[in-house]
Amino acid sequence: MRPDVASSFIIETLPGLCSDQEHGDGGFALPDASIRCLREVIDRLGLKNVFEFGSGRSTRAFLEAGCAVTSLEHSETWLAETARGLRPEELARWRPVCAPLRQIWHKGAPFSSWRPAPDTVGSLSAAELVLIDSPPLPPSREHALILALRHARGALIVVDDANIPTVRRYCTRLARQNHLAMFQTRMDHGLCFIAPQFGALNEARGLGDFLRVWRFFLIQRRFQR
Repeated sequence: MRPDVASSFIIETLPGLCSDQEHGDGGFALPDASIRCLREVIDRLGLKNVFEFGSGRSTRAFLEAGCAVTSLEHSETWLAETARGLRPEELARWRPVCAPLRQIWHKGAPFSSWRPAPDTVGSLSAAELVLIDSPPLPPSREHALILALRHARGALIVVDDANIPTVRRYCTRLARQNHLAMFQTRMDHGLCFIAPQFGALNEARGLGDFLRVWRFFLIQRRFQR
């Protein structure tokens, strides 16, 4: 998908598909209204190739829509749960990838994220839609978003849990400093849609955001002891 097509869709079409008044109780899973919205996006754009950070209800929805799906997940147990109930023709279009979360350093800031293998990066680069719903701790998804913006230049990128201020902040920062089309809805957990562009990516963060990453990292370390 050309970046201009994704940008036009975000600006002209998405606001009519998403209602801020819809709030489903899906727990940690993607709620019904968000699933319906993503299915509508796939149908309208005719998308066939999806990459997702995480797996679950979204995986089943994408496969039911006829897409080929690559799911990058850190938990074998969760992948097995996702696979349960999938039809053989759906399993044939699903590529589950299990890889451990690692401590990743990005411009002096620590994240719990993935260092994907070259073939996984290839799947990300080929995607037409990227859903970011993992790692489990939403602040660490900033690194997943950076990976998507680097490699999935022909995709529409969707970040879940954008109602969380930290998530909304880094999505807005990366979109604004790279002049990317963006649309955020407060539906359910909050979805943020971003259209990447070709060219150099500005991945910098200001001092305030840098300190927030470190604060979250230190709090996380304290609870893991």
